Amino acid sequence: MECTISIDNHSYSLTQFSQLGLGKKAHWALSAQKFIKQWLSNQPSFSISTSGSTGQPKTIEITREQMISSALATIKTLELSEGTKALVCINTDFIGGQMMLVRGMVGNWHLSLVEPSMDVSLFPLNQTYDFTALVPLQINSLLKSDQGTAFLNGIQKIIIGGAAISGSLVEKIQTLNSQCYHTYGMTETVSHIGLKPLNGPSKSDWFDLVGDSIIKKNATGCLEVFGTVTNNQWVSTNDLVEIQGKKFRWLGRADLVVNSGGIKILVESAEEMINQRLPEALKGTIALWKQVNGELGEELIGMSTSQSTIAHIQAHREDISKDLPKYHLPKTWISIPAFQFTQTGKIDRAKTLSRSIT
Repeated sequence: MECTISIDNHSYSLTQFSQLGLGKKAHWALSAQKFIKQWLSNQPSFSISTSGSTGQPKTIEITREQMISSALATIKTLELSEGTKALVCINTDFIGGQMMLVRGMVGNWHLSLVEPSMDVSLFPLNQTYDFTALVPLQINSLLKSDQGTAFLNGIQKIIIGGAAISGSLVEKIQTLNSQCYHTYGMTETVSHIGLKPLNGPSKSDWFDLVGDSIIKKNATGCLEVFGTVTNNQWVSTNDLVEIQGKKFRWLGRADLVVNSGGIKILVESAEEMINQRLPEALKGTIALWKQVNGELGEELIGMSTSQSTIAHIQAHREDISKDLPKYHLPKTWISIPAFQFTQTGKIDRAKTLSRSIT
């Protein structure tokens, strides 16, 4: 059995797909076609761009062996057999989408390619799959409709990555029959090196290591990774973690820490605490960032796409803040027309704030 690629309801061998003339409507598949051509030519290494969510985007070289090692680790951990029917619906310009292609080619899967989008109508909602990878925005959009929820339930195993997953989304995922996992990884680790069960009897707050990777914390409390997927070099991250054996718990990004009056605030943690105290209809409408404060050094600033959310927070400040640590509820809130996102689905807080309206 060999890997096949399906696009626009037509199935092709890898060679056929690599030679296919893609029309304007399928321009989004050009990056997948280019990558598969390179793979078939036995190209030894690949230049891959980072998403730019933790700094300026950059291009790094990743070897074929690193990619194969990462693919085999996922296949083994999730018990994905030959002939697996997998949906590729994330951007193949970046490592997450490219590794879906590599897993399919290494594992001899049947891959279905669809345009990466948050628009639920573009998903093949009448199809079932064994496996897929989604970003949180996609799964959240699908869960908003009965048809989207049924589609998710028709997928046996789902990995979700590219951004943090809110507590409210985790709650919604509990209603799914699919086995859902949050991934931890980055371009430098060739996709994920950790999987966290989000639902079912194995649900956990801890990521389990996959493959042969080993981890440690550096002097600042950030995660470092070493293994075949890092080309046997220690890779430093910006992620603050707690480690227990071969498990780790993600605490937040070090570059998203606000030092307010000597108190260090994890932006994503504070954001989640506030969301948990909002009415269901207002959850997910806020994001936090920071601004200079003459007395405190820095302070949190709140942004929301909903005037109703801002009004609710200001009217219920005492109730919302009574259980929160000091300085974790922003005093200043700004109304924004929309959140700005990176190409991999993470909120670009600085860009969102720069485009805000007061």
